[in-house]
Amino acid sequence: MNGLNPVELFIPEMKQLIQNKNLDELKNLLKEMNPIDLADGFKHFTQEHQLLILKLLKPERVIEVFEELEVTQQEYLILHLEDLTLSPLLEGVPSDVTAKLFKKLPEKTVKKMERLMKKERVEVIQSRLEFPASSVGSLMQTGVISVGPDLTAKSALELLQSRTRMYKEMPIETLYVTNENNKLLGGLTLRTLIAAPPDIKVKDIMAPVSLIRILAKSDQEEAAKIFSRYKLISAPVVDDDNRLIGVLMADDMIQVIQQEDTEDIQRLAGVEALEQPYFKTAFLQMIQKRATWLCILFVGEMLTATAVGFFVKEIAEAVVLALFIPLIISSGGNSGSQASTLIVRALALKEVGMKDWWRVMWREVSSGLILGLILGTLGFLRITIGSHFSDAYGPHPLPIAITVGFSLTLVVLWGTVTGSLFPIFLRRLGLDPAVASAPLVATLV
Repeated sequence: MNGLNPVELFIPEMKQLIQNKNLDELKNLLKEMNPIDLADGFKHFTQEHQLLILKLLKPERVIEVFEELEVTQQEYLILHLEDLTLSPLLEGVPSDVTAKLFKKLPEKTVKKMERLMKKERVEVIQSRLEFPASSVGSLMQTGVISVGPDLTAKSALELLQSRTRMYKEMPIETLYVTNENNKLLGGLTLRTLIAAPPDIKVKDIMAPVSLIRILAKSDQEEAAKIFSRYKLISAPVVDDDNRLIGVLMADDMIQVIQQEDTEDIQRLAGVEALEQPYFKTAFLQMIQKRATWLCILFVGEMLTATAVGFFVKEIAEAVVLALFIPLIISSGGNSGSQASTLIVRALALKEVGMKDWWRVMWREVSSGLILGLILGTLGFLRITIGSHFSDAYGPHPLPIAITVGFSLTLVVLWGTVTGSLFPIFLRRLGLDPAVASAPLVATLV
């Protein structure tokens, strides 16, 4: 298959069925398709045909496809679907998806959405928008099932069944136990509830108060680290008073991890993080994202030229030294880039903390010195051996070889130490360590 979307194999057939108005056969074909693959294949159809395809799907499948579409596609459907189809769609879509649409779509479109949604749901969505975009509160699912500690397992299971029928988006993998003030007491899995004796009370089978919970105002990246560390499928979200207000799911955290990793990779390349995918980013915005860092790095390279200017006389006396300036600079930059990449990733995985800067420095001093000696020795041998076969190194190749070898050793040492400590320094200032990009470290060296 070579990574081909399975739906793409059926696109010609689907288009032919649409053209022939053979909608019954198209409807049967759509039943066999994965909603995620179908949403990915929407780009091959006109907007009118996208609308037609959605109308042929069952309501629950419409919701699954809608979740996976681009915002522009979602907006078109919101504006053109009939109210009878759109209303249950908006009620069934997860609240985090709806909240993103409230933020991104024009006010006129949002007003239409609010008109077709229940008042209670609109209030829930609006409450989510009060949280910062990077916080857990803006990402959590607000539909969460909680039970009282004194309910029996049978009553709790019946409550779960009734709530699930009413609110299809509610996650049911874990039930959370709360008191009369909605304060979180514990939780229990669906497996535990089903296996429990019918008359046993929830408080006797729930996980203790030490259940992992996440504050709504916490940063999404920190929440993702908690999910990774404890291998969670879901986690309760609470306010400052420990009141249960939502739940985080693992699939939401996967998106956060992908987004954060993408931003780090872009910053490591000396590019400001893109808010949209490559082809969705406006051309002028792409230029601005890249030009900012290029200008900063250019100014840094001008300082390099200034530094070299102090040695004009020495270079004039031994012009051959100029041949090795790019080699020495690139070697220092490469060693610094290696060190910065290793430390940025170690900081992200919490393998290295702020208190470890002293250990990092001594480790990298040792590494940098050995790496510098290796490259310095190679440079020394290159010149001394090459001088036996060429006069390119002048009448005094040995002093040139010593100078280049010594310079390589010190520059690589400096690059390694700078590259390793710079990310930690940025973290101390409260900045993203990924800003210590490879080009920036190379420029500093």
